[in-house]
Amino acid sequence: MTDCRSLGVGRVKRRGPTLLALVLCALIACAAVPAFAASTTQTKENPADAPVRRLLSLLTRKDVSVSSLRKVENELERVQKGNPDGLNGAKACFFLARTRQEIATRSGRQVDWIKAADTFGECADRFPKYALASDALLHRGSIRLERLSDYDGAQADFSTIQRDYPRSRHAAEAVQMLRRIPKNTPAQGKKGSQSSAPAANADAQSSDAPTLTDIRPKTGPASARVVIDLDARVKFRYQALEHVNGKGGRIYVDLPGATMRLGLADDVRTGGGVLRRVRVTRQKDGDLRVVMDFTELADYRVTALDAPFRLVVDAFATKTAKASMPAPDRNTLAPASSYALPKGSSKKRLAADLVEQLGLSVHTIMIDAGHGGKDPGAQGYGLREKDVALRMALSLGQVLKKRGYRVLYTRTTDDFIPLPERTDMANSKKADLFISVHCNASTDPTVHGLETYSLNLARTADAGRVAARENSASDNKNISDLQMILTDLMLNSKVKESLDLARNVQGESLSALRGQWPVSDHGNREAPFYVLMGAKMPSVLVEIGYITNQTESARFKSDDYLRRLADGIANGVDEYRQQIERFAKRR
Repeated sequence: MTDCRSLGVGRVKRRGPTLLALVLCALIACAAVPAFAASTTQTKENPADAPVRRLLSLLTRKDVSVSSLRKVENELERVQKGNPDGLNGAKACFFLARTRQEIATRSGRQVDWIKAADTFGECADRFPKYALASDALLHRGSIRLERLSDYDGAQADFSTIQRDYPRSRHAAEAVQMLRRIPKNTPAQGKKGSQSSAPAANADAQSSDAPTLTDIRPKTGPASARVVIDLDARVKFRYQALEHVNGKGGRIYVDLPGATMRLGLADDVRTGGGVLRRVRVTRQKDGDLRVVMDFTELADYRVTALDAPFRLVVDAFATKTAKASMPAPDRNTLAPASSYALPKGSSKKRLAADLVEQLGLSVHTIMIDAGHGGKDPGAQGYGLREKDVALRMALSLGQVLKKRGYRVLYTRTTDDFIPLPERTDMANSKKADLFISVHCNASTDPTVHGLETYSLNLARTADAGRVAARENSASDNKNISDLQMILTDLMLNSKVKESLDLARNVQGESLSALRGQWPVSDHGNREAPFYVLMGAKMPSVLVEIGYITNQTESARFKSDDYLRRLADGIANGVDEYRQQIERFAKRR
């Protein structure tokens, strides 16, 4: 029989052979009798068995590299995705968590500890009848207690073992672990984190039962912003928990006496970026706590804004990211419904006054060449969308520069840039317009034509199809992102301006081409494109034609065609600029 001690399987802090090691030995010796199996007949090998054997083999060695564990992690991830349910999914999920725990032990990075804890939690939540479900809870509770200083989470895990698995071999150990949780002590970081939770707005007058009305997360590759909306002022506390070598981290904000709006999601997972997750929990003392988990956290700031009252949490993966993100102001982050026009005012007159008084116009334009790098986009007749889009973007940039505009690009070479980063680049450079260039595609090779999109919900099946194809390169495809996406659409103050820009670009592009080439007009449309979400300026996506149509694909090879199309798009930009300037002059 295999020596259990040689497996190196234990909790966060190893203290010799543990009960989990005995369980694993029993699993190996007894061929892991399926907890979900109704019969005792021999079944075929579980897809997770091979990578699990490799993991156990690695753990018998003295020196195991993180890279070798990463390979096992990748194998188990594939198994989990391909076999998500039943014993297959349970076993893959548990040992994926164990692998991540071993990676965290060797890397020392808090982001790895968080990932391991979350995977153990997923196993316990999805497979409560699995033979190792209580083991998963014990592991997560131990990580929360010893590595993440999440005392409330640890207490919840150990208490769940007592309540749901009273006959478990871990029930007695859970009682011992509960005794190790500090009593009457708020969750706080270990040495190296901030030593105390600064009290903010101590002199603020809190109203009776203020309500948490919304949480608006926005994440990027180097920074993230979470806006916490309340219907009244409230005293609050905040703190950052342990950082390991500046990597990973957690920020929590306590809202004493606050309640939560009915129907507000209490657990939001973001797709990609430095912000992983936002959770809302109720503390034992009754305080409402908003917890934000980050993959990287080098610095942060918390700002309170009024009219209406809200807290803005900015987190940064690097010091330079903080320098590039301005502090929030009360206007740009206010909910869309928070401002009412004074009596006797009209939106049209107010907008005209603002354009004139602030000298608003169009000076800087960010041009985005769609796709790139590992994402080729659509393909047809020997062409790749990423290459055509880049040629078109550079041609458009040259035309706009000659007309006096300042032109910026999201890419000028064959690089892959995640979709959310593209508007982040435009926002950070304070661009006045954002234009994304793409080629369309269809399974019907006879379909052809030009169309220009602005951001909104799709109104036609064709618009939805195009958005789905262009969004396929994004990591933000979880159903949990729906609330954030819809919020972004509803709060986007540039929907009308983007629609006006799209109309001008579509009309002028057709006029520029039709003198020499027959072009079908698919009009200006609206659809939920990830690449346009979050833009603080009018933004459009131009589908310059169908790469799957032989005639239009041949036109893409012509520099003259692209230059004429660039002239048309630039004419649309000129018309839009003149439109807002004329609007300001009409009084």
